[in-house]
Amino acid sequence: MSAGTTPFWLDAKYEPRPPLEGDIEAEACVIGGGVGGLSCARRLAQHGIDTVLLEAGTVAGGASGRNGGFLIAGTAAFHNDARERFGVEPARSMYAATLAAQREIYELAAELGAGDSLRRVGLLRLAVSEEEAEHVREHAAALRADGFPGETVEREDLPPALQRTGLVGCLTDHDGALHPARWYRMLAAAAEAAGAQIHEGTRVRAPVAAPGEGPVQVAPANAGASATVRARHVVVAADGALPALVPEYAGRVRSRRLHMVATEPLPPTIDNLVYARWGFEYLQQRPDGRILVGGFSDVDGESSYTDSDAGSPLIWDRVDAYLREDLGVSAELSHRWAGVVGYSDDSLPYVGEVPGRPGLYVSGGYSGVGNVPGFMCGRDIADTIAGSVPEPLFPADREPWIGAAPAS
Repeated sequence: MSAGTTPFWLDAKYEPRPPLEGDIEAEACVIGGGVGGLSCARRLAQHGIDTVLLEAGTVAGGASGRNGGFLIAGTAAFHNDARERFGVEPARSMYAATLAAQREIYELAAELGAGDSLRRVGLLRLAVSEEEAEHVREHAAALRADGFPGETVEREDLPPALQRTGLVGCLTDHDGALHPARWYRMLAAAAEAAGAQIHEGTRVRAPVAAPGEGPVQVAPANAGASATVRARHVVVAADGALPALVPEYAGRVRSRRLHMVATEPLPPTIDNLVYARWGFEYLQQRPDGRILVGGFSDVDGESSYTDSDAGSPLIWDRVDAYLREDLGVSAELSHRWAGVVGYSDDSLPYVGEVPGRPGLYVSGGYSGVGNVPGFMCGRDIADTIAGSVPEPLFPADREPWIGAAPAS
């Protein structure tokens, strides 16, 4: 078993791209080789904008390659909670925009030949208490009220493994399962095919300078080595690292550690993605039979707010108990890991130009659900730079939504 933090998704041979060397100029510089950065770089290049992307580690080596592999529409808040927290029309607009972005991702995956790296399998939100069961029914009803798919699944119709603890579910059949490392490395190749340059092993100095403040400085990997990028537009798409790279967001986005494990292959048990216990537990079964389980951040408590990806033995023990007691699964673990993501103060991302710093853009704070919103937000920043002005759903200069509750 991988006892460190090597994710199942990233446990394969990979030849990284060379780091940036020397001083260069580009029209746009994107920082971060995850979902937001790759989506932005590809779109910028498609607009004919000379673009360079800098990644501190490897493409998908951060949160985008360490998550649960859920390609789901919406934001971190369940749709009925989003209606109450943000208002019916804003919540409907957010869900509709992410649903459209999800469809765009499916179309792109077919175009790129993604195969089983991206599968439309549906998401089953599972209630494990009477209180949650009522909330799940309200969740499905809120989706249907706004014209979105949301099917209530009664206990007797749940998969047998989920009937052990589940009372009722809400099925959104448009949601999908990712192999995120494979998918984002395909997206990186698509960005390069469109004309973007990508440099891995290239960590930028914090804080990141806006274009009028000087070049983007690369932290030297070797004594005496240096590199810079001068660009008219700089996009920081780093999610968990956003508070360090752009200090204006240090009070609005917090780095948070999330845990995952993968089992050895098992017989087919669960077809859908699963969110259980208010989303604190989530899992999927891969085509090879492995079950991947993550979450339990409530067990981690305040200790989960860290920029370290070192795992907690307390969480590993809790995940093991969940597999045995809740799912009835007895299997050896092949991998366990943690990843660092960005949680915002109101559970919505911050996207757009940083107030008072022209030409510097941010995209981050996806609060654990970045695979669809991150793709959409990176795309929209690129369109803004290219001259169009998409309707800002998550403005970078907004005040937190009144009445917002902390993200789970």
